[in-house]
Amino acid sequence: MIGQHSVTLTPPGGTALDISCLVDQVSIRQGRDDTDSQPDAASCTLDLSVDTELEPLPAVLDMGGLIEVRTTLAGVDYVRFHGTVTDMSQGWIAAGDDTPDMVTAQVIATGPLADLGRRTVGDEPWPQQLDGARQVAILSAAGVTLDPLYSDPGTVQILPRDVDSQPALGLAQDVALDAGGVLWVTRAGEIRYADAQHRRGVTPVLALDACDVLVTPTWRRTTEGLINAVSIGYGIASSGSEQPRYTADAPASIAKYGDHGLSVATQLANAADAQAMGSLLLAANQNPVWVLGALPLAVKDLSTAETQTLLSLEMHDLISVTGMPAAGSVPTSTALWVEGWSETLTWGDHTLELVVSGYCRTVPPPRWNDVNPSATWDSMGSVTWDSAVCLGPQIDLGRWDDVPATTRWDQLDPATTWDTYAPIAS
Repeated sequence: MIGQHSVTLTPPGGTALDISCLVDQVSIRQGRDDTDSQPDAASCTLDLSVDTELEPLPAVLDMGGLIEVRTTLAGVDYVRFHGTVTDMSQGWIAAGDDTPDMVTAQVIATGPLADLGRRTVGDEPWPQQLDGARQVAILSAAGVTLDPLYSDPGTVQILPRDVDSQPALGLAQDVALDAGGVLWVTRAGEIRYADAQHRRGVTPVLALDACDVLVTPTWRRTTEGLINAVSIGYGIASSGSEQPRYTADAPASIAKYGDHGLSVATQLANAADAQAMGSLLLAANQNPVWVLGALPLAVKDLSTAETQTLLSLEMHDLISVTGMPAAGSVPTSTALWVEGWSETLTWGDHTLELVVSGYCRTVPPPRWNDVNPSATWDSMGSVTWDSAVCLGPQIDLGRWDDVPATTRWDQLDPATTWDTYAPIAS
């Protein structure tokens, strides 16, 4: 089911102008391509063609203008991109001796992360604080306010730091990498921070069948991302020496696959946080896993309800895919995190390729309260807590721990009671 696409341009200090009739094609890229990096700034490329005698290229189409792309389906608007113009090119197509030349133009806009990379901060030193609090400090200095309803508080202590005029984006992304979090942007251009616990307790919001995928999904299993030895620097280095380090390895994996070590210096303040990070990296990555990296979808073949859910997806949402053919040891059904997407919109067509990652790659390790109460020691087989990095997507056990971490007590209506509580929609 394909909706109606629209493109609006708002010049600095001006009013919104609908330029949909000038646009031949829209190409959008959002998110990241893997689970090891931070998302790049979203990008949007507009290909335009203009008959200047009938409708000239708008003079207000210039650098700094705000571009917003929407798809409307069943009366609901879904923002696909929100960002500012950073690049323009213009040419002409000869249409004959008696016909005016056709103007062609390409406009590139980028999301707010790009602007964050141009803002320098660092006037005042930051104390030791949680990673979420450090993100608030960095972005506040750059003029960006993180909404505490949607951005997480953090899980690890970050070292105090005094910086001198450095780009806010690099500082924020460095903290996110060290803390196991993600600095990301919604489709509507809102900057948010997801800490290491953000993906806990999430259940699939969209179920796809293999028939919904344009090409047969391809599974890959390689040593890429394999980690069987870690050395995690933490704390403050003493004079003339390096940071103290937490080190560990997985001998069985090394014997089977060879050395695949990871050595990093971090801003983690505490040894316990470095140990927790190192242990999780080893447990989750010491064996190669099957990876399904992309899902090109035939949007026109989906139902209205499926398309609406697809257009509502954000990074960190969980989907499921079933009905894949059995072949060796590859799964026939799987749960996948949305890491990003690329899409192309034209009048009458919409193609979208989701960039996905396996559920167990980035889910936080399970807690006692995450285990189904019907499970017994005998039914868990040979699983130990050290190796139980992933027990699969959790079911809703009706416990308070199943409420997303973005819900805080002080954000609830004071009149809320145990009987009237309902989860806050994000």
